[in-house]
Amino acid sequence: MAINVRDYGAGGAGQTDDTAAIQQAVDFAKTVATSGGGSYRPTVYFPAGYYYITAPINITNTVGIWLSGDGSKWLGTCIFGATSGALFDFSGSSQAGCENFYFLSTASSGGTNRATIGVQFALTANGGLNCGVRNCSFQMEDFAVANNGFGSIGILNVRAEEFYVHECFIRANTPVIMSNKVSLVDTGVNFTVTSRFQTLSQGQGSMGVTSMIGCSLQSYEKRQPAIVLNGTNSFHFQGYLGRGSSAAGTNETAILCSQYTTNLRVHGTIEFYSRILKVLETRIENTKLDIVIANSSTPTTELIDVTRCFVRGLEANISIPNAFERPNRYVLFHADEGGGYQQAGGDIRNSQIACYEVATNQYIVTANLLKKAVNCVFNTDKPFEKKGGKLRQLTNVVVPAGTRASITPATIFQFRESNQLPFNNTNGGYYRIWIDGVIRAGNYNSGFTATMNFQAQIVVNQLYNGVFDVPAVTVVTLGKSVSLPSYLDISGVNIALTFSNGVGTVTATPRVSGSGSAETVNYDGFCEIQSDFRANDPVPLI
Repeated sequence: MAINVRDYGAGGAGQTDDTAAIQQAVDFAKTVATSGGGSYRPTVYFPAGYYYITAPINITNTVGIWLSGDGSKWLGTCIFGATSGALFDFSGSSQAGCENFYFLSTASSGGTNRATIGVQFALTANGGLNCGVRNCSFQMEDFAVANNGFGSIGILNVRAEEFYVHECFIRANTPVIMSNKVSLVDTGVNFTVTSRFQTLSQGQGSMGVTSMIGCSLQSYEKRQPAIVLNGTNSFHFQGYLGRGSSAAGTNETAILCSQYTTNLRVHGTIEFYSRILKVLETRIENTKLDIVIANSSTPTTELIDVTRCFVRGLEANISIPNAFERPNRYVLFHADEGGGYQQAGGDIRNSQIACYEVATNQYIVTANLLKKAVNCVFNTDKPFEKKGGKLRQLTNVVVPAGTRASITPATIFQFRESNQLPFNNTNGGYYRIWIDGVIRAGNYNSGFTATMNFQAQIVVNQLYNGVFDVPAVTVVTLGKSVSLPSYLDISGVNIALTFSNGVGTVTATPRVSGSGSAETVNYDGFCEIQSDFRANDPVPLI
């Protein structure tokens, strides 16, 4: 059963005010139960056309009502008008929603009274559960001063749980806002959500599970994120995040999280924004990001900002296809504390970050956050991990050391020094480097090879004034295998540590003898580094 708004006098020609006719059809649907009993209502059907309204359509505090347009989301049923707020208001409704609509907000349809929100869902004392929007398009106006600075909003949801948005295109200043309370002051914008028809539930509650699948969100200018999540849990997004223009404002964040956020899943492409995610001084837990980011407006902006945030269980897989957007760009960022002389105010635990296009490991994570990392893996072209207070390279490094007749030191490990600031009385600390390596001379084709495996340890103190003690080096030979000692033999290896321009370099110089002067010599092994400095950890480079 469907209730046709045309039967109640709605013209759908865009010339007259259809508000009263549409509302009459909706109000009648609220009173009718479908056959078989239960709480479901008839569908309110809008034939193709342009429906001009001058007040929000009140679909609040009911159960089972569904509004359906005709045709595609592009050429079919258009809702536009001067409502001074939402076009459709579903506050307090459950098992309700809409599909097949094109929502349009323009200055010509109402000047200062224009619609500033596409559709609104919220919890009231009467309900707010299992609602959704599908196959709709939102073309909201670029009206930056609306909603106390959020500008126009496509979809607004306050505590309406088990909510979904599928196959929708949304263009607005802030395409989507999800909040666990009516006040959004935690996001940095002093805006309180209200309904013209109902009193929204106060206090703070759960957002349940929210799903956005097959959606394209585009914001205007650089004013607001595409998605604002204020205390949202179990939010799943799959689709595209971008900007229709970028001439005004300074915002570079595609997704903003405030309050405690858990179980966030984002799989998609981000374009024209420079930052994927920003978390505002809170806690984010059990988050997975599978992101391609391209065409950033400021491509040196960090990708994920977790300043003063406690991160648990973050899995981020990020691809940067444009080569010119990769250099000198942090993937995981924490701002300096105390001018850079203090540890990060937040931390990160049990997480895995992958971005193979970073130019050097020092940009995969800021050194102050690495200092506060526990049980974390950083997958880059040269991956490393932080476990048990130690940083360990995760791929073996094979480095040529010349030939038997011309041995050259092999650079086997480099790291960015923990202290990256001008020398002062806070520079005291130490480095301990542990090496598990193999020296191999010759090749299997000649029939004569020599192999020696060894372990080595380097310990060096850095004094309060930045001066280093002489490194203490210990090398232990664990075993050798030699085909013909007179042709090739390895008697040991010299390990050294030097510092230059903020980088520590470990070299291995094999000691090889025998008549096979042209035979090549190589180092093959793994390294770990442990340190204790005031603010930062060393970052493994190779």
